[in-house]
Amino acid sequence: MIRNYLKVALRSMVRNKLTSFINIAGLALAMMCCLLIFLFIQDELRYDQYHGNADRIYRITREFLSPDGSTTLHLGHLAPPFGPLLKNDFPEFEYVARTHGSRSLIMYQENSTEKLSYNEDNLFYAEPEIFKIFDIPLKEGNASQALTQPFTLLVSESIARKYFKDESPQGKRIRINDKFDFEVVGVFNDFPRQSHWHPNFLMAFSSLNDTTLYGRRGLERNWGNNSFSTYALVKDASFDVMKVQEQFPSFLDKHMSTDRTKDTPLPSSWTRLYLQKLNDIHLRSHLDSEIEGNGSISNVYMMGVIGLFIILIACFNFVNLSTARATKRSKEVGLRKVVGAFRSQLINQYLSESVVTALVALVIAWMLSYFAVDWLNGFTGKLLEINFTQWPLILGLIGFALMVGLLAGIYPAFVVSGFKPALVLKGQSGSAKGKGGIRKTLVVAQFAISIALMIATATAFQQLEFLNNRELGYDKDQIINMRNYFEFLPSHDVFYNELLKNTSVRNVGRSTLVPTDRLVDYDDAKVQMGDSMANTSVVVKSVAADHEFLETYGVTFLKGRNFSREIKTDDSLAFILNEAAVNMIGWSLDEAVGKDFQYGNTRGKVIGVVKNFHFESLHEPIVPVVFSPNSSGSYRTLSIKIVGKDVQQGIAHVEKVWKEFLPNRPFEYSFLSERYRQLYLSEQKQGQLFTLVSGLAIFIACLGLFGLATFNTLLRVKEIGIRKILGASMPSLLTLLSREILVLVLIANLIAWPVGWYFMRQWLDEFAYKIDLPFAVFILSTLVAVLVALVTVSSQTIKTAMTNPAKTLRYE
Repeated sequence: MIRNYLKVALRSMVRNKLTSFINIAGLALAMMCCLLIFLFIQDELRYDQYHGNADRIYRITREFLSPDGSTTLHLGHLAPPFGPLLKNDFPEFEYVARTHGSRSLIMYQENSTEKLSYNEDNLFYAEPEIFKIFDIPLKEGNASQALTQPFTLLVSESIARKYFKDESPQGKRIRINDKFDFEVVGVFNDFPRQSHWHPNFLMAFSSLNDTTLYGRRGLERNWGNNSFSTYALVKDASFDVMKVQEQFPSFLDKHMSTDRTKDTPLPSSWTRLYLQKLNDIHLRSHLDSEIEGNGSISNVYMMGVIGLFIILIACFNFVNLSTARATKRSKEVGLRKVVGAFRSQLINQYLSESVVTALVALVIAWMLSYFAVDWLNGFTGKLLEINFTQWPLILGLIGFALMVGLLAGIYPAFVVSGFKPALVLKGQSGSAKGKGGIRKTLVVAQFAISIALMIATATAFQQLEFLNNRELGYDKDQIINMRNYFEFLPSHDVFYNELLKNTSVRNVGRSTLVPTDRLVDYDDAKVQMGDSMANTSVVVKSVAADHEFLETYGVTFLKGRNFSREIKTDDSLAFILNEAAVNMIGWSLDEAVGKDFQYGNTRGKVIGVVKNFHFESLHEPIVPVVFSPNSSGSYRTLSIKIVGKDVQQGIAHVEKVWKEFLPNRPFEYSFLSERYRQLYLSEQKQGQLFTLVSGLAIFIACLGLFGLATFNTLLRVKEIGIRKILGASMPSLLTLLSREILVLVLIANLIAWPVGWYFMRQWLDEFAYKIDLPFAVFILSTLVAVLVALVTVSSQTIKTAMTNPAKTLRYE
């Protein structure tokens, strides 16, 4: 019986080539999309799951509060004293370990001759307990003794190959920042891609006790340097998180109040600690400081919904085309019933055809995925792959195809099997069903989804255009940034003068941060009230900048002046505020300049006010900022403004001067404009994804329209012939046959508009600066949908309308 079902199913597919092609093509494209989306979602959900104790690992985070109780910062890092104190005060924690990340110059020397030199990211000082919390397999070395001795380190497999080729690195020494020698004591396996951090070097945390690196006192007493990731392994996976967090305020007050005066607020009133599950870091953590950029659970949901929409549209097509083709098969059904076929047998027959179609589509989708996965990897930055060894995936896909085939075929099977033989053999339709209500509903659903996706696409691109063209308040073009600038400090003035000898270099500025960075540092701001300085309720973020920084970026002064080398007090006792800071403090521009201002422990005067500019991305509002020179000169970043058309000539000059001053340090730079573009890379990807998906949805929906048009024209072939004989024109026939489709598309718009408006309004609310949702987007989406529908329907109706009436009147 099954063999007979399959044989008839294959014959039916061969006999109806066009319909079979449309069904298979639509399902194959939809299944390919679902397979790729499944691989993406699976990869995202696997982050940090490879650790044996993943369900017992937590990261401690720190929140800072403004005087009104609102959050000013929420960091994924803590100050260094917290780690040991947490382990001591909370018996629920089995182990606690701290890590401290850095970027450094790594030099490998052999026989006192420099062999290799690179600027490396992802260096982490780590406590030995890190091996008891995380699964970090070692290829060489002993995990129980690793990182117990200061100035020892472990390297990853890839770093070992990079520096030592095929040699064992154990016992060799590498030099860091041309100051410290570390001994390699082991090699660890590269961390999996599905990890929230990827260290290349793990260095003994005890090395930080050295005062030239950090100092023991800083590790024990510095509550302000929140740059240490702190992880805890709890003893029981079912422990009460809320119960522990409720004890954190008293813990903070106990340990941070030793230097508190009577008038100083309790630490728990302005800072808090939280426990964050390890498995939540990648998808559910978007804090102000993270080790690496994270994913988003919203993107996972969005991709899942897109996959569902695509497969639904394809299934709707299958239903439409199958029911449209059912009219041509009515006599077959009538004859089968007359000769004794049961309805259950007919249902099984048509379900088998549907399942065979879905399985053929699955095979094609699998082959297409081999080519499409490379595009997906380029789009997402992942390394997803498809292979025949993934038996759970293969079995799951076969089950998915069977389910799709059954769901898509069950309605047509019941419709076709329900034809009445007596009516069919008399030349009537033989169906006791309604007048295509299901088909119309499915077409409306298809186009509602497609139009909503078009609205999302157009809105995303308009917002991106707004972001790229908005006036930022500073000049971001032809500025290069060079990080970790410490080595130049003793000779910066000479270096600066050498750079300016070439006319292609306009200016050079130093700072701790540059535009596009997050503003996380802030301290107490005080203004003069009577005879004393009083705290303001304003949270003022800080940027340490030298005399040239603001000029390098072309920032506009509203009042006052820039820092001057000629005025000695400007080096330590002068402040420049932005417009937002002045307004929130309550000063006018005229009275701000010359006011006494204290920031932290430094008291000086406001010498200038700059116009507001977007230091951070446009996701964030402009906040109060104070600029002041760093008296110690420890700036982290160099900004160089290059002028003229030949940017590479200017960069070549900078490189030449660089090598004169630091011949052993690699020359590396980045364009600020590129960093700015990276701020909105996620939105750019979303816009591209919406474009692709909406185009695919429209294409598959058009296949459904083609099916409905086929159904309508098959039912009205004789009517069209008679109308032509009676003098009906081609436009009138097109209007007649297209009217129903246009009505369905317009109904789809009524559904898609509010849905699109709601979700895109939610998306735009993620930006502090955004476009107003333009009404033209909705009109344009409607016009595109109507035009596509008309073209699709016309391709079928024109063919029928142009047929000789003599042939159409003989049509059966």
